[in-house]
Amino acid sequence: MSGFGKARAARPAGERRAHARFLALAAALLTWAGAALWASPAAALPSFAQQTGEPCSQCHVGAYGPQLKPYGRDFKLFGYVSGDGLNTAPPIAAIVSGSFTETQADRTPLPHYSANDNVAVNTVLLAYAGKIAGGVGTFAEVSYDAVRDKYAVSRIDIRRAFTGTVGKTDVVYGLDVSNRPGLQDLWNSTPVFEFSTFTSQFAGSPAASPLIDGKLSARVAGVGGFAMWDGQLYTEFEAYGQLDRNLLNRAGVATPATADRYQGTIPYWRVALQHDFHDTHYVEVGAYGLEAERFPGDVQTAGTDRITDTGIDATYQYTGSKRHFLATHATWIHEDAQLHAAHLVGKTANSDHLDVMRADALYSFENTWTPAVEIFRTTGSTDGKFFKTPNGSPNTDGYVLELAYAPWGKKDSPAIWANLRLNARYVGYSRFNGRTAGASDNNTFMIGVAAAFAPFGALVKR
Repeated sequence: MSGFGKARAARPAGERRAHARFLALAAALLTWAGAALWASPAAALPSFAQQTGEPCSQCHVGAYGPQLKPYGRDFKLFGYVSGDGLNTAPPIAAIVSGSFTETQADRTPLPHYSANDNVAVNTVLLAYAGKIAGGVGTFAEVSYDAVRDKYAVSRIDIRRAFTGTVGKTDVVYGLDVSNRPGLQDLWNSTPVFEFSTFTSQFAGSPAASPLIDGKLSARVAGVGGFAMWDGQLYTEFEAYGQLDRNLLNRAGVATPATADRYQGTIPYWRVALQHDFHDTHYVEVGAYGLEAERFPGDVQTAGTDRITDTGIDATYQYTGSKRHFLATHATWIHEDAQLHAAHLVGKTANSDHLDVMRADALYSFENTWTPAVEIFRTTGSTDGKFFKTPNGSPNTDGYVLELAYAPWGKKDSPAIWANLRLNARYVGYSRFNGRTAGASDNNTFMIGVAAAFAPFGALVKR
């Protein structure tokens, strides 16, 4: 049993009392988070399997990810260092993905491609994912966009975890360094690892999204601390700062001179409650957020804008069967933008707001077949200068239907250090960038394949 498992087993006796305490704390957390709102390509990496001796299905729903099972959250909490002691090779992983993409209406073609019905190798990813030394582990990626012929340092998360007690409470605590707020999160109900990472460069995407929903990805670096209290309450705080423009450009993250600049520290916070009910039903509820001071367009003569994002999230998993696994996730993000500088520089409104809701449900049969559905909705104020949509509205509504098939990633697979996933996905829009007319022109059908392998995995003798 892992340290996290021991922490859970060491809870005070009286399961009914534990359940009641969780429900009371969850209700209080949701009430507080709701008041705060109104007041204002990830995948299973076979290098982890190489290190632990466990197949991808041990950590991931559907044997491929990105959704984590309890073992996967445990592995991440403890810093990517758990293993069976037999691996001495570097934990290197590679993923190659390709797709066929068809949109309902033709789009402006990308260089060397057609206006529709494109077949392409989308992405090549190389990762160092696992133990570095001692108790330090990492999940670090370099990606190559084969469609646009661009490389970039993408996601980096470095962790060091410790165990201890505070009074009679078991605590797992540690330090974290990452280059995107939320990358270090243990749950799939926040923006970084939610639902599925299967997307296409040939598909359209809504113009508006909150700052916390990827706009800072790979553009910042942060350091902070986290703690899991008694296996139930998770707290985290991390302070981010924007990286130098020249460094970002050298790392493949395009940052022109007119890109927004963020002043000082960007604080990110996270709190979540989790509980297992009879080792059959798992529930998590939480909240997260950040605040940033921004020079729009890097103009530093008109003051700054203040962007505040606050989100709430929830996860449910049915964990009582080895053949059947059910998971649902939901998140709601509210962004409050006080545009003091943008109003002077770019003639935006004095303030704007944005609300994003996403919810998904997926069912995995024998870690092989995984159908899933997602609904999403974005609403906000009307401001063409800020949201950059034809009528100024950011409002978008739609859904996603997906079927995934992963033949490997199980104990009886040919090798635990290799994996394969096939996807079929349909994205439908009833409203797109503020308009219902023509929204369905952005509907997209995709078929994808992703192959993942750890090149040194065959060297490990078990």
